[in-house]
Amino acid sequence: MVFVVACVASCLAVQPTSRSSSIRAAGPKLVSNRDIDLQSVGVEGALEKPNKKKKEFKTPSGLFIQERASKQLPGPGQHFSFGALLPWAEIQVLLDQLPDSKLVLLIRHGQAISNYLSDFLGPDEWFKVEETCAYTQKDGTEWGLFDADLTVKGQEETNALNGLLDNAGWYSKLTGGRPTRAVVSPLSRCLETANRALSGLPIGVYSVEENVRETLGEDTCDARRSVSNPDPNHPSALEGPCDFAVGLRAKFPQFEFPIVGGKGDDELVAESDTDVDADSDDDGGDEGLVVTGGLGGRNSTSGFGLLSDRDGLWTHKRETQHKQVKRATRFLRDLYAFAPEKVVFVVTHSGFTRSVLLAAGREPYRPQNSELVPLILQRTAHAGPGAL
Repeated sequence: MVFVVACVASCLAVQPTSRSSSIRAAGPKLVSNRDIDLQSVGVEGALEKPNKKKKEFKTPSGLFIQERASKQLPGPGQHFSFGALLPWAEIQVLLDQLPDSKLVLLIRHGQAISNYLSDFLGPDEWFKVEETCAYTQKDGTEWGLFDADLTVKGQEETNALNGLLDNAGWYSKLTGGRPTRAVVSPLSRCLETANRALSGLPIGVYSVEENVRETLGEDTCDARRSVSNPDPNHPSALEGPCDFAVGLRAKFPQFEFPIVGGKGDDELVAESDTDVDADSDDDGGDEGLVVTGGLGGRNSTSGFGLLSDRDGLWTHKRETQHKQVKRATRFLRDLYAFAPEKVVFVVTHSGFTRSVLLAAGREPYRPQNSELVPLILQRTAHAGPGAL
């Protein structure tokens, strides 16, 4: 494992001339290193159809290889230069030139217990256990599925990503020295991924955010634990589909878990029950089809955080893709409302990553565990935070 990590880090840190030439040839033509032709990288302008409904967010095309998902090129994985088809110095120039733009660096969590078991058991057996709280192997080994933790492999994957960002110098190349923020899903596998993958990096602010959770409902691995420890005398007040003794605040004391309020739990659950899709999400097989509309209840000053102490969003019905894209769009609005930073890391899940890309007008690329997917985001229309 050490040898593999070292090879990956060295390959990313040193860009061979021949490889760089082929990548640049595949990318858009540049006017100069200091002045990029915005039309050459697919930035839409006056040629938009007048009757076409204007999308709230868009992204320039021709910058990242992950845009070619429908052509099955490339396959998922940690790509050379994180998928950039231009030198990152030129992407930084473009970021400065584009109005109302941000660089969003989407990181999928490392391998979780649910990911391991879905592969180990296969789809038929996994389907039988994905809604249970734990799985016990024939040899007596028990795996907790609720709010699934990282496996040892997942920990190694996230440590390897940290090596690329920190030791190999990719953090400074990706951010261009700008102030950064990290927005993190409140599920345990993402909090541990952020704690490992972003360790030692000069990230100014960490925000735990309800909106960037995986597909809501059905699978217990996608249910979150409460912020507070459940009261042993009245555990049902905070527990969800499974019993647990330790809340988020005690399990991850290095993070803050503000309660930003919004709609009550009953309202949120009712909304999440209204739209169901048979497909599943990221941590158990297909992944990515998603959920409820209940996250629009916060006000314009509450900022990032959780809607309530307990998990008021998880139900026994699965969130649809359409609903998840709406949730991703609300998150992008909140990103502009609550994050002044130009560069934002988002530690999230594969299903939500796909929905963010769809909300931005890009193909729904599905990342592997611990993979980083870059996105240049432009806001084209303004709406209030969390608006529907």
